[in-house]
Amino acid sequence: MSKSGRGRGVGSSSGRLSWRHEAGKASLRGLIALLLVGSVVYVGFKVLPVRTAAYQFQDALRDEVLLAASRRRKPDDDIKRSLVEIAAELGLPVTHSAIAVRHPGRKYIVIEADYTVDIEFVGGYVYSWQFTPSAEGPIIY
Repeated sequence: MSKSGRGRGVGSSSGRLSWRHEAGKASLRGLIALLLVGSVVYVGFKVLPVRTAAYQFQDALRDEVLLAASRRRKPDDDIKRSLVEIAAELGLPVTHSAIAVRHPGRKYIVIEADYTVDIEFVGGYVYSWQFTPSAEGPIIY
């Protein structure tokens, strides 16, 4: 065997490399990796908007508690109405009855909500994601 024949593919008489025996393995690994990455991106596109809206709604609860702590306090029904409107803007299924405004003491407020978001995936699978955000704080005035 000559020096120029070393490192050449098996059965290669023309001096070209032969990758025939590895072609199936590489494409199978690539396909699995592509499916995995595609699945993660798909789930991300389904889950991230819901999670982002839930965080924004949690911030709205905290804002209402802060407003209640100031002199601009609203009646409990107005707080609920405001939160339902915010939830509707965010695309969350929050109803008036799903929000509880409590006053454990004369100088304290607790706002809680309870709602479920259904996320549909390919194949008819539906995941019901339950959220129970809450915020509490003292009433200063």
